[in-house]
Amino acid sequence: MAVDFVKIGEKWQNRWERDRIFEVDAGDPEDKNKFFITAAFPYLNGVLHAGHLRTFTIPEVVARYQRMKGKRVLWTMGYHVSGTPIIGLAELIKKRDKKTLIAYNKLHNIPMETLLKLESPEAIVEYFSKRATNAFKKMGFSLDWRRNFTTDDETFKKFIEWQFLKLKEKGYIKKGSHPVRYCPCCDNPVEDHDLLEGEDATLVEYILIKFKGKIEINGKEEECIIPMATLRPETVFGVVNAWINPDGKYLVVKVYSEVDEEGKLEYRGIWIVSEESAEKLRNQGRVVEVIREIKGEELVGKTVINPVNNREVPIYPAKFVDTSVGTGCVMSVPAHAPYDYVALRDYYRSVGKELRDEDLIPLIKLENYGKYPAKEIVEKMGIKNQEEREKLEEATSKIYKEEYHKGILNENCGEYSGMPVREVKDVITRDLLEKGIGEVLYEFSEPNVVCRCGSRCVVKLVKGQWFITYSDKEWKKLAHKCVDRMEFIPESLRKEFHNKIDWMKDKACARRRGLGTRLPFDKDWVIESLSDSTIYMAYYTIGKTINMHNIKEEQLTPQLFDYIFYGKGDIEEISETTKIPKELIEEMRREFLYFYPLDWRCSAKDLISNHLTFMIFNHVALFPEEFWPRGIVVNGYVTIEGKKLSKSKGPLLPVEEVAERYGPDVGRFYITTCAELPHDADVKFKEIEKVKDNLEKFYQFAQEVADVSPENLNYDELSIIDKYLLHRLHKSIKIADESYRTFQLRKVGVLFYQLINDLRWYRRRGGDNKKLLRLVAETWTKILAPITPHLCEEIWELFGKKTYISLETFPVAEEKYIDDTLELGEEFLVSTIEDIRRIVEIAKIEPKRIYLYTAESWKYEVLKIMNENRDKGIKELIPIIMKNPEFRRYGKEIPKLVRDLMEVGVKPVINEEEILKDGKSLIEREFGCEVIINGEDKNNKKRQAIPYRVAIYLEN
Repeated sequence: MAVDFVKIGEKWQNRWERDRIFEVDAGDPEDKNKFFITAAFPYLNGVLHAGHLRTFTIPEVVARYQRMKGKRVLWTMGYHVSGTPIIGLAELIKKRDKKTLIAYNKLHNIPMETLLKLESPEAIVEYFSKRATNAFKKMGFSLDWRRNFTTDDETFKKFIEWQFLKLKEKGYIKKGSHPVRYCPCCDNPVEDHDLLEGEDATLVEYILIKFKGKIEINGKEEECIIPMATLRPETVFGVVNAWINPDGKYLVVKVYSEVDEEGKLEYRGIWIVSEESAEKLRNQGRVVEVIREIKGEELVGKTVINPVNNREVPIYPAKFVDTSVGTGCVMSVPAHAPYDYVALRDYYRSVGKELRDEDLIPLIKLENYGKYPAKEIVEKMGIKNQEEREKLEEATSKIYKEEYHKGILNENCGEYSGMPVREVKDVITRDLLEKGIGEVLYEFSEPNVVCRCGSRCVVKLVKGQWFITYSDKEWKKLAHKCVDRMEFIPESLRKEFHNKIDWMKDKACARRRGLGTRLPFDKDWVIESLSDSTIYMAYYTIGKTINMHNIKEEQLTPQLFDYIFYGKGDIEEISETTKIPKELIEEMRREFLYFYPLDWRCSAKDLISNHLTFMIFNHVALFPEEFWPRGIVVNGYVTIEGKKLSKSKGPLLPVEEVAERYGPDVGRFYITTCAELPHDADVKFKEIEKVKDNLEKFYQFAQEVADVSPENLNYDELSIIDKYLLHRLHKSIKIADESYRTFQLRKVGVLFYQLINDLRWYRRRGGDNKKLLRLVAETWTKILAPITPHLCEEIWELFGKKTYISLETFPVAEEKYIDDTLELGEEFLVSTIEDIRRIVEIAKIEPKRIYLYTAESWKYEVLKIMNENRDKGIKELIPIIMKNPEFRRYGKEIPKLVRDLMEVGVKPVINEEEILKDGKSLIEREFGCEVIINGEDKNNKKRQAIPYRVAIYLEN
């Protein structure tokens, strides 16, 4: 009989909502038996999809588990709407953009009639808020909805204003000029959430080294600068030549730098750069006046002067030079750059020359390499020409990595000689800038960075921009301290977070347009979306009081938040000023003190470099140590049938569709158990159907034992197979308990499938203890309740229970029932049956009798010794065994036995004869003949038996 998972889901969701069983208030502060878990709230420019389902179902399941462990669980959800994406979407809908309308109609399942009405940000927020809430409810999420909010709520904005006032008060917010990712069309800085492409792109700091040259202007030769961009300024001492694209378009320009906020200009000379580079310079604080346009070939054959050593080097043509990268002019260091070595070798050959060692300038001493590492690795890898890009990339990566970590600058580097490469880059960069022979140019780490409006983004130096100073060294120290104290799943994240903190630079925290909170100290700016989403979990603790008592935004003063979060100020005065009753202020303070700190923060791995790291920074800045977050859990991405999710192109798989098509429990079980936590999950629809089939089998099993009582189950009266099933049950409880606690939810899925197999084996073995089976069904209903709560509530009711299983206590494993030898015994029985079947198939006979022989007693004694010396190899074991004179008479049999037992696996000794006798009827049913155990020794077979491998004789 098919189970209607959708109908069951609706039934229990209605009951939970009616009885409000997931609402939670602060408890006894002395007891503080709480568990506070959150996930990164969803951004509402589309429906919740499969990626959200995975990220949110993980904490949902753990929240339910912790509730069953007796904790007061705070688990709720807000909605993120800040920034420009929602405004951009509204504009596209208003313009009737065809691609947008098709995507949101087909992928997001929005009726066209409804979609065309979503012409304002407010309408979009309202619509997707309802859809998100509906999706969460349809999937049976146990959220406390009293605490829900959107980041555009006026009350939440007051909380963000308080946050930014505090950050500024502590000196962590400053105004200045700084490079940012910028959309020229939107005329705004952009963050990860604002991008269609290039979400992972970072700003890379190139150093422009000013090589000197000459160029003809109006019939007169003028001095000029040909700047060359590099990420390795320490290699400038080894420049042998420069590369220019002969077909490229270059500009001769006058360059001025903006040196202050008032726009004062400082002349920087005549430069020659690619057309694309000129635009970059304009965006990054320079004024550029074009004198004339030239083709790259006009520069070929000229020479330039290296500013660090006055060495004159030639300019050679190279079509591989990308004029959109750097300045379109590239310095060549062939001793240490494989690309340069191969290019220069190819060029020399094209003009009838051979590249010699003396043409190279070595700079870096490196263990296991000679003077010219690039040449060595190119020759070792057999790289023939510049077309072998994969090999060149591999060679470049290897050399650069080794030189960075192990390299020492040599005598050709002047005053820097003897310095490690990993320490010298910043020193040389500083010196180049101070001497005026170097400047900074920023590039994206990826070529395509596209705003949601469809425009290509640029790196722009924004004047008068507000920044959060994540570069602050003392602040970084606090963040590192927090990371050292936290738990991470997986543990490898700890190092990654330390690295992210080290690399973090100042970040633009406000923009001119978008939804969100205006800066309280500069109302012309709106706080951007990755800056108002760092400590909002603290707002969850007080959101219930604000929402339920209709507290207005004007009542939420900075002094009120100071009292709630710091206990600072006079509550009588605050109550009088805000017109909020004292008991409500105390309630908010009590809720915060009870539930903080945050126990676990759950998110997908794309937020490590921004949101999650910002959360750590902001918590350590604003709260005392006892309120710093305790743990972060990160899951992998989601694909659908191997395809990457896309809100605009598909596939998407809306969460509501999962609930309506398969039922919430099927979706919950699949998404939490289909992949290990840190790994990416690929949704496969056939596998979802298999989950549905197995959950139906479990429900049918529960129906079969619904009218039986598990009480008065006497362990001493149980058969071996009964004890085995009880052992498996309590072992599963133990593993499931630990798996839920450590977010290893896939393990619970594996246990469930093992249960299906255990029940099949139990019945095959003749097991039929109804009381035991009812106990197994009841216990497993509790084990599964966090993952499949609707089905488990239905079974719980079927069992005549009057309580919600969601509020029941999680099962407790009893060690007295866990006996691994029972499991070994059943495995031994299975392997014996398989061995018999193999022999029957090979011999091609139908036996009338099967004789089974267990090993001689001395062989079990050898196995005992091997168990006592599990850390030893065969050579060490033999002398230990031979110490016993009883074993010496077996001579050469001992080494063979030890080798055979090693092959089988060193396991505890079990009573194999008793196990075979207990399973005798099963073996006879399997093969349709008589089975004799340790009877007459036919054909001298018994001597072949060893522990865990019986000797078998077939009689026909």
